[in-house]
Amino acid sequence: MATSSSPLDKDVPAAPAHSDEADNLLLARIRLVLVLSALLVAIVDYIGPGRANRAALLVLSSYAAACTVAYVCTHSQLKWTRGKLMHRLDAAMCAAMVAAGGQADVFPLVFLFFAIVVASLRYGLDEGARVTIVAVMLYCVAAIATTFALAEARLFLRAAVLLAFGRAIAQLGERHIQAARREALLRDLNQVSNPRFGIDRTMTAALERTRDFFKASSCFTVMQDSDTGRFAIRAVRKGGPLVAPPSEVDAELARAMLPEPRTHLLLYVSPWSRRFGPSGTSLSHAVSGGRWMYHDERRLRDLAGLLEAASYISAPLVFGRGKGRVFVVASTRHLGRGDALFLARIAAQELHAIDSIDLLDRIASDAAASERKKLALDLHDTAIQSYIGLQLGLVALCRRAAPSNPLNDELGKLVAMAADVVVQLRDYARGACGKAPAGEPIFITALRRQAAQAMTSYGVDIRIDIEGPLEFGDRLTAEVLQIVREGISNVCRHTAAKRAAVMLRCSANLLRIEINNEHGGIQPPPFRPHSISERAAALGGAAFVCQGRFNDTIVCVEIPL
Repeated sequence: MATSSSPLDKDVPAAPAHSDEADNLLLARIRLVLVLSALLVAIVDYIGPGRANRAALLVLSSYAAACTVAYVCTHSQLKWTRGKLMHRLDAAMCAAMVAAGGQADVFPLVFLFFAIVVASLRYGLDEGARVTIVAVMLYCVAAIATTFALAEARLFLRAAVLLAFGRAIAQLGERHIQAARREALLRDLNQVSNPRFGIDRTMTAALERTRDFFKASSCFTVMQDSDTGRFAIRAVRKGGPLVAPPSEVDAELARAMLPEPRTHLLLYVSPWSRRFGPSGTSLSHAVSGGRWMYHDERRLRDLAGLLEAASYISAPLVFGRGKGRVFVVASTRHLGRGDALFLARIAAQELHAIDSIDLLDRIASDAAASERKKLALDLHDTAIQSYIGLQLGLVALCRRAAPSNPLNDELGKLVAMAADVVVQLRDYARGACGKAPAGEPIFITALRRQAAQAMTSYGVDIRIDIEGPLEFGDRLTAEVLQIVREGISNVCRHTAAKRAAVMLRCSANLLRIEINNEHGGIQPPPFRPHSISERAAALGGAAFVCQGRFNDTIVCVEIPL
């Protein structure tokens, strides 16, 4: 799930959309040029050793030194240079220059506007408005303190103009950040659309990213299957599970959540105060074109009460054989028309693209299932029957051997190994035909069986350690299982280890597989597991080998989710 350090969060200083190192260096350079220019003008226009002149030179010299230090530190990419400190110092510098040299000088206004522009473009409306108000207040206080009298009327007029310009600049900065955040969201949704994770995980991730973008309390879809007429809902909330499968919902409840017309955008915003009447903002918009129109306020207000929402937006959604809506619900923040129009774009392009990818994946999976069924039949007719014959021959040989034969134990192990191979081959054939056993997930069962076989055949004790829910699609599960099997086989066949461990750690964004075996203090020569590395690369990940701290070798595989 997305956290507060998401690149879509406009309060994060290092967000790549608007606050990278190049921007920091450019701002530090502009700030240094401005203060050096102001200092040069003050030196050229120096008119005497008066107290005000000395104070102005002292303020500018001190700030020029501070800006020089900040410029050098920005080159070193220190953390504090990426925060809000410098533009707030610019605002304070404006007041200090007014207090030192008077309000007739133009440079205080230059630093005031520079602070507002930087705060607005990097942090949006809230920080831009905050810096504007504080800077103008400091400017007025410094001007009044300089004159030692009540400020002239034109000072308040100047303050009003500065506040208006500051608000406009902050609004433009907010639009810039919103555009960057929307671009980042669309890019993330394109990356989420990967069929190997399964449709449930893919849709959950897309809805969670959408919820996080709007800073909403929940995001969900209500869909009606065109064939069966049944309704299903898929909902995500902050801190929810990685996979939110659809759950069937009562038809009456679903129809209450699908107001007519179903092809229109919906926007509802509750009233700010009940004292001014129960009416809120209830609007609809035809996605194909047109303008915003007033909608049945009672219907949307009842739906807001059902969802416990201060505001919500909804867009039509077509997914496979189903039609319905996607909702974004905010319990505190008020959503707007621009939010609704952008949600319609997400539903029409990104979520629909996920459905198209899932359809193509199902077509490919059906074709692969037919091919696997044919291979399973061939496997049964060739390899399984041959191993059964080998097993029967070994059993007959054991019966013919005398009780005192020294090879009885070895023959017994061969019989057991042949029986295990027959069981494994039958499992392969059953899995290829799509017949999964009930009970424990087949992934965990297969790992435990592989570990038991390693103990029986090679005397290697394999510990299986799983951390986090292994919730991803069947295709990725099969690839991960094959990687683990290959790793266990390498430990058993190519090392003298008697103990090993397989650790699988699954987080929101990464699956990490560690295959750990002891080497008895004698480190093996550098090697690269080719088969595992190729499988990991095909999944968009990587494999590498490292040496542990306790005389062990660790094969690590990382697969991004």
